[in-house]
Amino acid sequence: MKIERTKRGARIIEDDVVLSEILSQPGPTHSLFDVLAAAVPALAPGPRFAMLGFAGGGMIAPLRAVDWLHPVHAVDLSDEAEPLFRELSGGWAGEVTLDKQDAERWLRGQRGKFDVIVEDLSVPSPIGTVKPYVSFDTLPQRILARLKPNGVVITNLLPMPGTEWEAMYARISSSYARATAIHLDDYENRIVIAGNTIPETRELGRRLRAVLAPLESDMLRQLRLRTIRFD
Repeated sequence: MKIERTKRGARIIEDDVVLSEILSQPGPTHSLFDVLAAAVPALAPGPRFAMLGFAGGGMIAPLRAVDWLHPVHAVDLSDEAEPLFRELSGGWAGEVTLDKQDAERWLRGQRGKFDVIVEDLSVPSPIGTVKPYVSFDTLPQRILARLKPNGVVITNLLPMPGTEWEAMYARISSSYARATAIHLDDYENRIVIAGNTIPETRELGRRLRAVLAPLESDMLRQLRLRTIRFD
């Protein structure tokens, strides 16, 4: 993990992939973290929010900038970047708790259910940063079990050599009534939003843009959405 100081805070980099943009003030990162953050107030049916994969808390600055002020419950196998997050963002970030633990085990131990879960797990590999195997194996059902019936799961999905996007979509979201994939022009990643009561893709896009516009994020012009179908 490499830390690169910037004019606005710091950047955490691993295998040439930016894992987090940590800002010293609430505001846009002008990266995919803005879209992950915007999806929370745009779609969450309530305030109980879990973040699987924290790194340096890249979502927190845009999340607080759009007035989502509820507690954030995060988990990550590493807490190496937490001191930097507390240094740069601790004065304004509000209640952000981070448990150093395996995400699936952490979910099993939680009491109650969540309104929204963001799955932003990644691991280094010989071919670069990829999703861990658990993201497609047992974690999707664990997330489903810990979501309220009208809850939303938001996944930062990375390309996996030898695996089609559609196969990955099915593994993480086929248990829900609706799912939408978001493409961003500057990223290979795709953000998948799934839930039983999320709006149709056109309305979902309208809600996201309504949050990103006052944030003045560069991502506003990059959003391309499409409905995921499993039939």
